Amino acid sequence: MQKILFFLTLLLFQSHGKEINRDFFKDKPRSLVKDFYISQYLDQNISSNDASSLIGEVKNMNWKLFYKFANKIDDFSFKRVAYCKQLPPSLFKGKDADCIKIGLSNYKATKLSPKDLINIANLIHYKYPHDSQILNLIAKRDFTTLSNSPTKQFLNIFNSVGNKFRQKYYNHDLNATLLNKFSNKYAFNTSIQKIVYDPKLIQLQKSILKFDSSKLNAQSNFLLGINALKLQHEDIAQWYFKVSQKNAKQNFQRDRAIFWQYLIKRDKSLLKKLILESKDINIYTLFAYEKLDLFPKNIYTSIEPKLSKTPFDITDPFMWLKIQNNFKKKHFKDYETKKLNALKLNSLDTQPHVARLIYKFSQNKHYFFLAYNRYIKDLQPKRKALIFALARQESRFIPTDVSYSYALGLMQFMPFVAKAIAKQQGYNDFKYEDMFNPEVAYNFANIHIDYLQKHLFHPLLIAYAYNGGVGYTRRNIIQNPTTFTKQKYEPFLTMELLPNAQAREYGKKVLVNYVIYAHLLGIKDISLLTLLQKLTMKTHISDF
Repeated sequence: MQKILFFLTLLLFQSHGKEINRDFFKDKPRSLVKDFYISQYLDQNISSNDASSLIGEVKNMNWKLFYKFANKIDDFSFKRVAYCKQLPPSLFKGKDADCIKIGLSNYKATKLSPKDLINIANLIHYKYPHDSQILNLIAKRDFTTLSNSPTKQFLNIFNSVGNKFRQKYYNHDLNATLLNKFSNKYAFNTSIQKIVYDPKLIQLQKSILKFDSSKLNAQSNFLLGINALKLQHEDIAQWYFKVSQKNAKQNFQRDRAIFWQYLIKRDKSLLKKLILESKDINIYTLFAYEKLDLFPKNIYTSIEPKLSKTPFDITDPFMWLKIQNNFKKKHFKDYETKKLNALKLNSLDTQPHVARLIYKFSQNKHYFFLAYNRYIKDLQPKRKALIFALARQESRFIPTDVSYSYALGLMQFMPFVAKAIAKQQGYNDFKYEDMFNPEVAYNFANIHIDYLQKHLFHPLLIAYAYNGGVGYTRRNIIQNPTTFTKQKYEPFLTMELLPNAQAREYGKKVLVNYVIYAHLLGIKDISLLTLLQKLTMKTHISDF
């Protein structure tokens, strides 16, 4: 019966769909939501003039959107840029200097032979001498030559050539002179990440074991500490973690640095410090709470008082944008006045919206709503906890959120994934806007999690796969012999060293959300400590 009702709801929701026309955009503010609709509009059979008229209305002109414009408009410059940008490396031979400047990245340059690259460098030398120098340096394939180049050029090339090229040609010692030159350069923070996250850059990792990193950011010092631990130098790691703590500008960076000092020293006073001084709930503070047999008190599942009726259409992305923009324009005399104005919009379904309007980090409040619970009330508690955990991280429960990559709605489905699920389930008239309906979004999430859980049995791995894909999770994590081993500092080392930055941080946050929601839903057999312990038993977390 519930499935039949869902189909009827979906069909009703679809019946209001309209083909996008140019007039649709007239009163729509520049936003990622508008960009998404522009992208859809460009897929229709429209004129060059219609496409051209929307260029100035784009908020974020990414390359995918640029290529769509280039395909529609009769503008040589647009088409020329798109053509050059998409050229494979082998076709740059004989192209003019401007096309090479536009399309031949340092990464693409590494795919050319030294002879071809030098010829191209000579071709553009007169018009783009700096780029010519860069290409000549890449063509040399020699670390000593690169080391003798200006610092800015070295870091530019080192950070942009790609893992395989870096492993083959640049995995050499950074001597004290070079480290001293690089240590106060912002771009060296990126270099540290490239070195530490790549397990094959052993020589480079050894060369950065110890130097004055005080001018580098908190992230770099943290990674230098992790690098020192991998090389079995706990005292040096401890020093780096202290510098990371001192340089931290974000709460989680500070918490992470203290947590890793605890892992080395096993000093419980550091756990108490985390709880007493942190304003955040993250994997490091939650670990401390559980180790001390406590649970955070600054968790809120509801905002009061509530209106009896939802004051606006939560499935209309432009309605929510209008509310946000109007709220930003108002000048409130103090926070309490701002809160009172926001509460005029508060209802059962708009609590996430109100929270976004009034959220203030210094208040140390963390909202864990059981949003739109009625749509998943019949699911098993652990499944509900997982869906809530993912939704909280994906959208903070805003049904109409759209990301820079056009992930849609409450559960932030990429359009192609949503379309595939719709086709699999027989939703023939599916429209992307359907993902702004919380019921549809939750139903699709439940279906997708069924698919993920066929081979993945741990919420952290589900999170990795939800964010980075099943293939990524299988190849880079499950089938990687260096991840989640029984060695010292696991599973934490693996969790900190995943090369995919988005999946790495996403996984930690979803895992924390899952534990919190399990607690709120009364699930007794789930804790962060037990879930972390299971990660070192690969046969228990996946059958890949």
